Amino acid sequence: MKGLQREISKQYSMGFRKRVERKIRQDVKKAQLRMILAFESHEVTRDLDKGASGSSFPGGGSLFSFIGFNSGDQPTNALRLLLTKNIKVKFIKSAKSEIEATFQIDLPSREQIEMLTPMPWASGRSWAREVEFGIPGLGQYLVKDSQASRSGKAIQVKSVIRTAQFGAKPYMTKILSTFILDLTKTLSK
Repeated sequence: MKGLQREISKQYSMGFRKRVERKIRQDVKKAQLRMILAFESHEVTRDLDKGASGSSFPGGGSLFSFIGFNSGDQPTNALRLLLTKNIKVKFIKSAKSEIEATFQIDLPSREQIEMLTPMPWASGRSWAREVEFGIPGLGQYLVKDSQASRSGKAIQVKSVIRTAQFGAKPYMTKILSTFILDLTKTLSK
């Protein structure tokens, strides 16, 4: 029986591996497209893509100006590129005695995301991470056209002008965990 199994696996292992690899790559690509749609439609991405022009942010203004990006910055572009280019499928090995193949799917890491999303005013901090945990200072955020402002649309003042806070918003962790669940369901079919 083992000899027969070895002979069958020799004859079909390469074809089997290629078919499985093609199917895995197609499934990963479909899940990746759904993930990119989730990224594009997420409120954080949409607000940042609007720039300093405003949104439904507390007190007027925008998330872009609250974080303190410079006018003309495009903070989501690096994440968009990461999600588009850094999902990789690698063939690892196939067993000689069985019809089996092992693949690895590489995803962007938390460290990669944080490296690509620096806070414009605090080196070593990531705006993507800060969004997930909440960003302090909304009470001192004043929407006002100003030459002193990086975005040109808001400044931080010393006094508290509102009691609102910018609370935690699941963002990249939610997008990537949904992608992993989606891909796991798809690949287990």
